[in-house]
Amino acid sequence: MMRSALLAFLALTSSATAQDHPVAIFDRFDLRSDLAADSPAQENRAADPATASADWWQLTDGKLAISASREPLWSARPTFLEFPVDGQDFSATALLDYAELAAGDVAGLVARQDADQWISIQVERIEPADLVAVRVRAGKSSPPAGKLVFTTALPGTFKQRVKLRIDADDGRYRLLFAQENGLWQIVAEDVTGPFPPAAPDAQPPAISVGPFATDGADRLSAADRH
Repeated sequence: MMRSALLAFLALTSSATAQDHPVAIFDRFDLRSDLAADSPAQENRAADPATASADWWQLTDGKLAISASREPLWSARPTFLEFPVDGQDFSATALLDYAELAAGDVAGLVARQDADQWISIQVERIEPADLVAVRVRAGKSSPPAGKLVFTTALPGTFKQRVKLRIDADDGRYRLLFAQENGLWQIVAEDVTGPFPPAAPDAQPPAISVGPFATDGADRLSAADRH
């Protein structure tokens, strides 16, 4: 599946974003998986219907804006634009402009099955430095915000723009970041994915990949507080 197909689909369903939350801008988003690029039936599955019609994202001039909600990845309704992939072999990349995010806000790329099983590479705006972090949640026994696998500070030379990437190969993950025009830097590789392997002859787990953003003003949803 190529980026042109994804953006064409999004352009047809684009809606206005809410204005009372911080906004993450994804200048580019590319997804390649074992979905056939030349199959219209596959292309029509590009975005999950639940998020394709949501009012918290907007596509303008090729830039995807996500208005971050306070529902984190471990909630039932995160602001996560989902693109289903078949199997556990894919590569997703994005160029994230996080200038409009405030301290405590989070945005990035995630591969997610549900609230309890996901792996992300994300920018975390924490004073005094912006961080890029890899987090994995592998079941309810994991920390709600995911186990921290790796983190490093983003230098000011990045000018609040960073490329993020998730590669999956048969359930093993490699996560990378880079300056906008720079070379990829591996931050974690050969990471065991959080998704349970399918039984022989069974369908692979239903995984979605895509960009997300979380308003850090209140990281816990109402359900999490009870």
